[in-house]
Amino acid sequence: MRLLVCNASPRAETSNTDLLLDAFLGAFAAAGGEVIARFHLVRPAHFAEAVRRFAQGDAVLLAAPLYVNALPAPGFAFIAALEPYVGRPGNPALLFLLQSGFPEALHSRPIEVYLAKLARRLGARSLGTIVKGGIEGIRARPPWMRRAILSPFAEMGRDLARTGTLDSAKLVRLARPERLPFGPMSAIPLAVARLMSDRWWNSQLRRNGALAERDARPYLAP
Repeated sequence: MRLLVCNASPRAETSNTDLLLDAFLGAFAAAGGEVIARFHLVRPAHFAEAVRRFAQGDAVLLAAPLYVNALPAPGFAFIAALEPYVGRPGNPALLFLLQSGFPEALHSRPIEVYLAKLARRLGARSLGTIVKGGIEGIRARPPWMRRAILSPFAEMGRDLARTGTLDSAKLVRLARPERLPFGPMSAIPLAVARLMSDRWWNSQLRRNGALAERDARPYLAP
């Protein structure tokens, strides 16, 4: 299988998404798969080349972190740029990787449905979506803990090279937990938790000069 890979993370090579892709694609290549190109969509030159070469492989892997229960902007922009490929005969198969800092997989499920709809609109076969939560901070974890997280991604990569698809049972196991019970969270005052979260996100927005745009809704229909 010839695979074209697109990472939609704004962090590009330093992203947690790229770390997961390293494990997945390393095993994919070792098992006989071919990565024909690997792009970071936040870089304009990579973005343009990814759109141009979209149909050159057997499959396209779009990987992204979850940003406030949505794809980051490079991911949405890439999807919008694929409009010329809608209904085109011979479009490549699609597969997706969604990771987040949330421990529960359920945060990614609406985007999983959205991506399945994207495949249908393009007339492309969907090979499935890899969903994994609890990834934020992976680079700071000790090597043994990181290996335990990355090993299933390597296994998925080998499966894709050998079978041309993803194992649905393994996707379910990797995504766990689907949701956390309310009990462990009930001791945390929700108002305090929200205040801490808002302060952290606002600090990131301020650092990037985007605080004034924090309520922007660019994809809201007029």
